[in-house]
Amino acid sequence: MKKNIIIENVGVCMDGGTLILEIKKNQSTFYEVQFVQKVIFSSRALREQLPGSLVLNEKEVEIRSELEKEILSEIKSAEFGTKISEKERGSLKQIISEHIDFVESEDYIKVAKKVGRIK
Repeated sequence: MKKNIIIENVGVCMDGGTLILEIKKNQSTFYEVQFVQKVIFSSRALREQLPGSLVLNEKEVEIRSELEKEILSEIKSAEFGTKISEKERGSLKQIISEHIDFVESEDYIKVAKKVGRIK
């Protein structure tokens, strides 16, 4: 059975770049994914999450875990919901893609080390 992944809402915070996605899966399951800003390292960011974190329903996702891979894969294959206008979709797709690229990059590991998520 093919998963039906819909990005229902996108929020971009003015804290240095936190991106929040509200996602619906298979017509019923809702969840929230945050790509926490990676600019300000001096303190915890939005909702007390560490800078540079990938967050699922307000809990940090383990770096390079199967859950992280699954979340990123679902976001990559997701479509936009009807509340997101056609004219916004291109720029939002680019922003989301940039955040995914960061999580999959070596820079993600460097930031995680810098803020103490890994040693």
